[in-house]
This record gives sequence, structure tokens and C-alpha cells, in this order.
Amino acid sequence: MFHMKQILSGIVATIILVTQINKASATTVYWNNNNGTGDRSWSVSSNWNGGAPTSGDTALIMGTEWSISLANMPIVSTANNFANQIYIRSGAGLSVTAGGLLNATDLITGQNGNSNVVDISGGGQITLSGILNLGVGNYDGKVNISNGSLLANGLSINSTGGAGINIGANGSFVAAASNLGNINYWVANNNITANSGAAGWRINVDTTSQAGKVVVTAVPEPTTLASLGMGLMLLVATRSLRKKS
Repeated sequence: MFHMKQILSGIVATIILVTQINKASATTVYWNNNNGTGDRSWSVSSNWNGGAPTSGDTALIMGTEWSISLANMPIVSTANNFANQIYIRSGAGLSVTAGGLLNATDLITGQNGNSNVVDISGGGQITLSGILNLGVGNYDGKVNISNGSLLANGLSINSTGGAGINIGANGSFVAAASNLGNINYWVANNNITANSGAAGWRINVDTTSQAGKVVVTAVPEPTTLASLGMGLMLLVATRSLRKKS
């Protein structure tokens, strides 16, 4: 019995130690772009107070609070970039470009002031196992997805300060099917827009191509496609007449 008590005590002590280590490893890191080389890469440790974030860390993208200009905001252009929660703070922004893959739990904008744009382009991708939470503090905080993708389990848009999603050509937002009703509402109220609201474009909400998912993209209106087709026909006809003359 004495030996069993020792064994149990050892197991309990190990569990407590592991828990303490895990708690200690989950930290908050702050973007400051202070490496002095002009490299704005997310993965460069010296761009962060506390080092580049891991999957257990909260990443605060600092902006006007720390007098960091948009010209010094982070760029994700490589794979294997992580965080737990990502906060796009007042005056801050984020770019995910060609080759960029960023995985996190949640991404939050507009918490303590107007956020600048989270821009996804060039085939870049953000994957969130939790929620995309836009305009959480009644401030602006937009996401622009053009030739890229953002995947999330959930979506919340507080449009009071102007927060929303813009989807351009070849861009997509994918969420769990349970978000369908809210997504349709935000589309109807222009909180999710196609090609910055340009004439001839609309949002397409697809619930069939991916099981259990809703896929949101921007597509040309049928009249736009017809106009393009007519334009091509006229161009071909004009060139044919020129050749004959």
C-alpha cells in the first residue's frame, strides 16, 4: 500500500507539472517589426515581442497604439504559420500572399479601434478551427479575399463600424453549414460583398459542393457573361471584316 501511495503521488505530481508547463508555454506575443531589416515575415521571431507565435499563443498585431505603420504590417508568404487567437488591433492589418498558409483558432478585428484590412491574395489561405469575428468592438475590421481562401468553423460580423467581407474573383470563404442563415442575412445586407460591390457581380452561396459546408464566392451576373460573349462575337466579326477588306 505504501508503494501504491508513492506511485499515485508521483502520477499526480507529474500531471500538475505538465499542466504548469502547458500553461507557461501559452503566451501572448506582440507584433512590432523591430528586426531592422525590412523583412515583414510573420515567421521572423524578431518581428514579435515574445517570438513568432505558436499554435498555443495569442498573437496581437499592433498598429497605431505602437506607432507601427501599415507599411510595417505582417506578411504571411510561407507555410507552417500558427497562432491560437489573432487580434488585428487599432490601425493594424495583415496580408496573406502567394505561398502563405496561416492556421489559427480565431481571428478577431475591430476590438479596440478601426482595424485595417486583412488581405488574402495570390492563392494564400487562412484556416480557422474556431471563429472569424469581425468588428467585435463596434469598430471597422474588413477581410478581402481575392484569389485566395479563408476557412472557418464560424462567422460573426458586427457591421456597426463597417466590418465585413469582400470576395473578389477566385476568392472563397468556407464555413460550417450551420452558418448558412447568418451568411444569407449578411449577403442581403451587403456585409458580404462581391468584387467591392462592382456592377455585374454577385455573391454565390453554395451548399452542395462540400458536404457540411457553405462556400461563398463572387461570380459575374448572367447579363455580364452575356455582354462578354457578345463583345467577343463583335470582336471576332470586326477582325474578320478587316481581313476581307
